[in-house]
Amino acid sequence: MKPKYSPMMMQYLSIKEENQDSIVMFRLGDFYEMFFDDAIMVSKELEIALTGKNAGAPERVPMCGVPFHSASGYIQKLVDNGHRVAIVEQLTEPGKRGIVERGVVQIITPGTIFDESLTNNKNNYIAALEEFDFTYTLAFCDITTGEFSVVNIEKKEKLLLNQLETMAVKEIVTLPNQIREFDDILSSPFAHDNYNEKYDKIFSKINDLKQIKTASLLLNYLLDTQKRELEHLQIIEEINNEDYVTMDLYTKKALELTSSAKSNDKYGSLFWLLDQTKTAMGSRMLKQWIERPLINQEQIEERLDIVEIFTNHFIQRESIKEILKDIYDLERLSSRIAFGNINARDLKWISSSLKVVPELKNQLLSLDEPLISALADHFTDLSHITNLIDQAIVDNPPLTVKEGNLIKEGFNEELDELRYIRDHGKQWLAQFEQNERDKTGIKGLKVGYNRVFGYYIEVTKGNLSLVKDEFNYTRKQSLSNAERFVTPELKEMESKLLSAQDKMIKLEYALFTEIRNYIKKDVHAIQDVAKIIAKIDVFQSLAMISSENSYVRPTFNHNKVFKVVDGRHGVIERVMAQGTYVSNDVNIDAANPVMLITGPNMGGKSTYMRTIALIALMGQIGCFVPCSEACIPIFDQIFTRIGASDDLISGQSTFMVEMLEANNALRFATENSLIIFDEIGRGTATFDGMAIAQAMIEYIAAKIKCITLFSTHYHELTFLEEKNLGIKNVHASASIENDDLVFLYRIKPGRSNKSYGVNVAKLAKLPDAVLNRANVLLEALEENNIEHHLSDDTLKEAPPVTVSVVEKYLEGIDPMALSPIDALSTLIELKKLNEK
Repeated sequence: MKPKYSPMMMQYLSIKEENQDSIVMFRLGDFYEMFFDDAIMVSKELEIALTGKNAGAPERVPMCGVPFHSASGYIQKLVDNGHRVAIVEQLTEPGKRGIVERGVVQIITPGTIFDESLTNNKNNYIAALEEFDFTYTLAFCDITTGEFSVVNIEKKEKLLLNQLETMAVKEIVTLPNQIREFDDILSSPFAHDNYNEKYDKIFSKINDLKQIKTASLLLNYLLDTQKRELEHLQIIEEINNEDYVTMDLYTKKALELTSSAKSNDKYGSLFWLLDQTKTAMGSRMLKQWIERPLINQEQIEERLDIVEIFTNHFIQRESIKEILKDIYDLERLSSRIAFGNINARDLKWISSSLKVVPELKNQLLSLDEPLISALADHFTDLSHITNLIDQAIVDNPPLTVKEGNLIKEGFNEELDELRYIRDHGKQWLAQFEQNERDKTGIKGLKVGYNRVFGYYIEVTKGNLSLVKDEFNYTRKQSLSNAERFVTPELKEMESKLLSAQDKMIKLEYALFTEIRNYIKKDVHAIQDVAKIIAKIDVFQSLAMISSENSYVRPTFNHNKVFKVVDGRHGVIERVMAQGTYVSNDVNIDAANPVMLITGPNMGGKSTYMRTIALIALMGQIGCFVPCSEACIPIFDQIFTRIGASDDLISGQSTFMVEMLEANNALRFATENSLIIFDEIGRGTATFDGMAIAQAMIEYIAAKIKCITLFSTHYHELTFLEEKNLGIKNVHASASIENDDLVFLYRIKPGRSNKSYGVNVAKLAKLPDAVLNRANVLLEALEENNIEHHLSDDTLKEAPPVTVSVVEKYLEGIDPMALSPIDALSTLIELKKLNEK
């Protein structure tokens, strides 16, 4: 027999029944309470007290709770731990009869959580994913900014995972059971991808039915979880990956574009180097530019033109920088307006941010440059918003919006009248207290107030004999050392004061809501202003970095020429003592696009290769580059294999990971790509590794013919330069001084005679006995050195980069998901394809 619970607990259980996949935070007064299993789990995860509540049943119900005014931090922790949180609020005011109506007002998930502090500059993307015959289609939204985009991806899991990782997606929504191989990571199945005509406007730029369906799936999920209209969502933009440099996840990590390899945070990354933005919007936009460098030369040159203008105008740039410092995160503030969770302080931040826009516009126009003026002319006049906020909202408003003290005096006549009653009521109470003292002769008589008993007259026990019947005092409360009384006159004034106070608070909230709704109509205009500010912020940041570090504007060519004078690795240069970085030239041309790099460990080979890649990427982002002169090509793809590590989760060795990443480059690189291979083949036996390395170099030189940087310890491979294959030797130089190895960090033409491995071991202070034995063995091995020569026939027989129909078919099959019947059908189909 089920226990009989109280009406309140029955209300909770009814709501929990409909939200079994969520932790239900149930509003009771000033707390969010959790019950039963939710309470037991949450009390452990949040490390808060687990108590119990009498709820009509024989046993107390497990319960824990958090104060509603500080709940956001607790919710963030629960969401970070992978939970969904259903927020249940009181929908009606407590009355004398019946239970307060309650309902779910929002379901907070990893992809829909708002950062209350506005200090997080990162995007918080949620994605929807649908599978079609030949493509995956993804829709992305950052609900905190309103940004919404879609992209079609070739139906390959690696490309899909790369896109999800690039966007740092926090949550993925799919149709139930559609993509079985991802069921273990897709935490949010949702059943509806029907088109929502009410949001017709945001779909105005996309016509692809796949994209419309996937975006609709995401929109419907957001509407279902947020339980409100999402008027801040921006027009959906299509991401065309062909417009940007293609880089897989390994390449982005190896080049440390947005996070360092060591700490996995921003410090030490290209983003850290370039981010001198002053606004949160600018920082987010810069990160997007770094992750998606451009391919279109006209667009690149336009960005460089603007950076150059800012670089050449220091005074105006400094003025613009100072203005930008005063601008808050307008993207997220505008989202809060639409969401209905903005407070009065946020409105003041919007006002102060928008008020500096005219000054920013004037500074931009003073440059008298068409490209800059075009940006400035896009600013919309939003002075009606700033005027309203300044007229209505007090200068230092409280964070809460339902307790008054929000609206300025003189803004609303009715509110001013209520305040007059309140303020003069205080004077009346002071005069009443004095009158009562005079009448009774009790000097210590006090008039006070508490929420339970209202206003009262307090008389100490020692003066009770002075209280006479003709004073018309009625006893209200007894204390240990005093008695409290009321009079008809005091009760009448209490009614007036409390009525005025209550009306005042309700009226202030109503006025605040009107102001918020008025501004809500201009949410998209505020977002547009925020985008322009972000773009200006990125340009001034790139200009500032370029100017302060003596970067130069690159020129571009279509002749496969990569010429750099005094090239530097910007990040390493910044963390080193000034003047200690050793710069290097780069000279690559179409005749010799493959650079074979030899030299000692720690001699600068990897840094040199990364320098070339980062100079290319910085140029295609639209930034000046760290060198004295740069004439470089525009790359369509960048592939890297730098560093060695096992993929323990996938059960793959270092060598297997290396081969898979190398295969990606060999199969998909074009003659306009950049390949960087560092020490290919070192994960296996020496001769196997050498053979594979040589074969790869030959293949790239003969078939792909793209700019390639190939570092190796296999000095035997340097003879390939003599075969006129388009391969050029360079080496990281070093010298022996007083029997010690000295790294020069200079990349010089020609081959390196030795790798200095034993010398490096000496630097690591290995025992002398080990070093002496190593030298003896090294001499013996060098006497038996074998060079592997290449015949022209071998080169001609190199197979073309092709993928068979059977291979393509196999890529789309998951054997673990096939039933016996499906497996048989698949086998028959493969046999038919093979016979063709």
